[in-house]
Amino acid sequence: MISELKLNNFRCFETSIINLSPGINFFYGPNGSGKTSILEAIYICSSGKSFKSSNIKSLISFDQDFFSINAYDSNKGYTLNLVKSRTSPISIKINNTKSTTSALLKEFPATAIHNNTFSFANASPDFRRKILDRSLFVSNPNFSETWFGFYRSLKQRNSSLKKGFIDNIDVWNQKVSEEGVALDINRITFFEDSLSELNSIFSRLKPSPMVDKLNKVKIEFFSGWDKETQLYELLAQNQKKDLFSKTTTQGPHKADIKILIKGMDAKQILSRGEQKILSILWCCSQNEVLRKKYNIDATLIIDDIKSELDNATFEVFLNLLNFLDNQVIFSCIDDHFSSKINPNYKDFKKFHVEQLR
Repeated sequence: MISELKLNNFRCFETSIINLSPGINFFYGPNGSGKTSILEAIYICSSGKSFKSSNIKSLISFDQDFFSINAYDSNKGYTLNLVKSRTSPISIKINNTKSTTSALLKEFPATAIHNNTFSFANASPDFRRKILDRSLFVSNPNFSETWFGFYRSLKQRNSSLKKGFIDNIDVWNQKVSEEGVALDINRITFFEDSLSELNSIFSRLKPSPMVDKLNKVKIEFFSGWDKETQLYELLAQNQKKDLFSKTTTQGPHKADIKILIKGMDAKQILSRGEQKILSILWCCSQNEVLRKKYNIDATLIIDDIKSELDNATFEVFLNLLNFLDNQVIFSCIDDHFSSKINPNYKDFKKFHVEQLR
């Protein structure tokens, strides 16, 4: 959790220091004022990447040679220094020691919901897997080894399939199966914990027709293969089909979180606003698991909260803020819309972005 953020030559910010609340942080200002840039900088502290641009060099202010982001976590006493120049890779230091992007995720965990990926229901299975796996990387020290072990074995099996080499395929069937089952167990455990927290959140939300509708959504975990058959046996059975396809057609790399209403894909029924608030609720449930079970404070970043949410879905969001204990950072264009936000929320801070530049 970031308590203090310092920006230097970052997009439209020449120099700025922002002291964040451990609870709710609200940034407002007109388009182009820098709201998204602040949220983007906070997310970079968790990933080394931007959620808006694939070219991190483009975040350097015009006519400058580098940007730097300094952050401080007052709970852990950790410091973070990120520097990106136009000619060098990004430099990461945690507590003045050179570090990696994977360490950022573990030390400064955050999830971002923005206009490109606002909908958990409408996203690809790969996106939903990544949301789940990010939390597992943060919380389980052995998950990284399991995850990389599975995907290394999968890569080797796929290579054999592409080349038509089947003499050693059984070796990779065994490895993919062994690593895949371990990966699947980890995912199922965290998913079930998250689903339990989501149900708890629904029980605390103020009753309304919108809450009732969202509560009818059924969320299921699909492992990526028919669990009636052991993964090793399935890989052996699918060998001819996989040789023809030149890839492994079933397994944990095809896992998904399915979101259904009355057996139908929820994205066909829910409005864009309903999809967005459901995404927020699911991310909050994962963060609650991290906080309660693993004592990890994760940040939820929501860019442009006004986008997609109508009055009914926004009321659900406002109600949610009453009892969240994790850090939430979100933005909106104007303060008039945010007048509904209760200034008496626990640890609430409001920022007019134009005054921060």
